[in-house]
Amino acid sequence: MKNITIVGVMAAAACVGASAQTSSVQMYGVADMGFAHISNKGGSSSNAVTSGRLQSSRIGFRGNEDLGGGLSAVFTLESGIEMDTGTSTSSSVFFNRQAWVGLKSAQLGTVTLGRQYSPIYDYLVLSSGAPTFGLVGGAVDGIAIPGSSVGRFDNTIGGSRTDNSIKYTSPSLSGFTATAMMGLGEVAGDSSAGRTLSAGVGYLNGPLTAAVTYLTRDCKSGGGCAGAEAKDKVLAFSGRYDFGFVNLGAIYTQQRNAKNAKDVDGDVMSVRAVFPVNAWRLSAGYQVLNDKSARNQDVKQFNLGATYDLSKRSTLYAFYTNQKVSNGGIASMGLVNSSNSRQNQWSVGMRHAF
Repeated sequence: MKNITIVGVMAAAACVGASAQTSSVQMYGVADMGFAHISNKGGSSSNAVTSGRLQSSRIGFRGNEDLGGGLSAVFTLESGIEMDTGTSTSSSVFFNRQAWVGLKSAQLGTVTLGRQYSPIYDYLVLSSGAPTFGLVGGAVDGIAIPGSSVGRFDNTIGGSRTDNSIKYTSPSLSGFTATAMMGLGEVAGDSSAGRTLSAGVGYLNGPLTAAVTYLTRDCKSGGGCAGAEAKDKVLAFSGRYDFGFVNLGAIYTQQRNAKNAKDVDGDVMSVRAVFPVNAWRLSAGYQVLNDKSARNQDVKQFNLGATYDLSKRSTLYAFYTNQKVSNGGIASMGLVNSSNSRQNQWSVGMRHAF
């Protein structure tokens, strides 16, 4: 009996030690498919069944290991998927959405390294997504350069990611958090070439959310910016307030030398309202891009959207987006270029999160 008792005590002690340092890995993802009608795609109307109209389809893995003393090891690996074809959203990068690992302390904050979102996206994502501002990737900063599918601006609220980055996020203190990130260009002989620096401060307490963030991108070539290049700078402000019957929000971004192109400047103002009605969420959004470059191709975009939750994981959606560009600019939403200054898109679909 004594031997049995000793063995039982040892087994219990082993269980306690194991529970003190637990590890978990979660697979998660989004499967989103929708039917879309585009009024002008290169000069003709188009119907398509496409992936990620409400939220980009993806599959990912996130892990957390309790190291004891309030310290954890964390990681995320996430890859984009084109649900309509089953292919990756990138032909060259498998974990093209996120790939990072780090340490998280309840008292000191979190440090992560890898391919990560900028602080601007972290703080503004809750105010910037579809269907409030149309389809995923359809924000007005993605307007096409005439004759090209390349967007003229990128104020990062659409989810730009930074490679080779180190990021710190503070713990919440009375609702306030701070985030700083540095992405290394890794250019031999020039530590600033291709470097990204970003920082932000946010406040989340009850119904109020507010943030101010800043980001700079150095020119990619060694030896500094060339004559037609300059340091890209983005300043962003955002605020939301949940009144219960309506959630109101606004985002303002100011970008100078967009994509390191000298004097390609633009300001974007976005306002939105979301009305929750039982399982429904009805939304309206309006965006204005004030193009301060020599092109002076201002953009106006109006959006209406509705989602219906079938469950906590499954959602039906519908939205309509109208875009107009001035001074000979080409309308473009989700990198689908019109042949002129106007484009309408509407979509219906389903998103399932797992």
